[in-house]
Amino acid sequence: MRPRTLTTRRTSRPRLAAAAATGLLLALLALTGCSGGGVQDASSKAAGGSGTTSGGGAADLAAPGEPAPTARARTAVRTQAVVRTGSVVMTARRVDKVLGEVHDLVVGMGGSVDRAETEHDRQGRTTRSEVVVRVPVARFDTALSAVKRLGKVEHSSDDAKDVTTEKIDVDQRVATLENSLEDLHRYQRRAKDVTELLKFEDMITQRQSELQSLKAQQSYLDDQTTMSTITLSLSTPERYVPPPDALEDAGFLSGLKAGWHSLGDVVVVGLTVLGALLPFLAAALVLGVPVLLGVRALLRRRAAPAPPTAPAG
Repeated sequence: MRPRTLTTRRTSRPRLAAAAATGLLLALLALTGCSGGGVQDASSKAAGGSGTTSGGGAADLAAPGEPAPTARARTAVRTQAVVRTGSVVMTARRVDKVLGEVHDLVVGMGGSVDRAETEHDRQGRTTRSEVVVRVPVARFDTALSAVKRLGKVEHSSDDAKDVTTEKIDVDQRVATLENSLEDLHRYQRRAKDVTELLKFEDMITQRQSELQSLKAQQSYLDDQTTMSTITLSLSTPERYVPPPDALEDAGFLSGLKAGWHSLGDVVVVGLTVLGALLPFLAAALVLGVPVLLGVRALLRRRAAPAPPTAPAG
């Protein structure tokens, strides 16, 4: 019995050692393949764009217990974003007074005067002004109604533009680029040589430029959806002249008045014509009188009888 038992033990140990060696070799091969494939995958994802970079590679490189970048980008709660704008054209006798009231009104609502252009007459009084004010979107309707009560409204309009989709798109692109930069920095720290380091550096520079442009758009949309804009065009009222009545100038006195004015017009026209002809008449007198006298003298000589001749002796 003992020889059989010993023979069995001798044959089982080599098999176990071979199986262990085979398993260790396979594990080493798997680790080597994963490490090599990870670097290649990082390069391909970083070069493929921000949307690809923020995918599985970023999740795989996340530290234990840290949420993946894509998961962080999806946690933002979206609300409706609306851009409110209004325009009011009105007149008032005291433009400077209305401007002061508009300033107090806007500041009291948490807004500000963004731009103002005014015109003055020779006495220094304000005759025309164009003011652009900003008020919180939640108080836009209240501010617009209050401004209209400060003068006589000639024209007014308001507009509401929904930019929720545009704002969500910009916010998502900003978050994606930020995650992409985080991934690229991780991949850059794992670069093996200078070539890979420079390659990641170029991609990081490009992503940062795109991120700055998108953040500028994001800031503009945030400002437009937070503060509304009201443009006020204010001027003094023009003097109103009512149209004349059809029978207002009827009657004897009106006819006499009209005839007198007509006579005066005729006299003025006659004097104007006389004044225009007077130089020609003076020239005719200066030149025509001597000529006329010479002609008359010549005619008299011809008409005089010839003197009688003495008879021949």
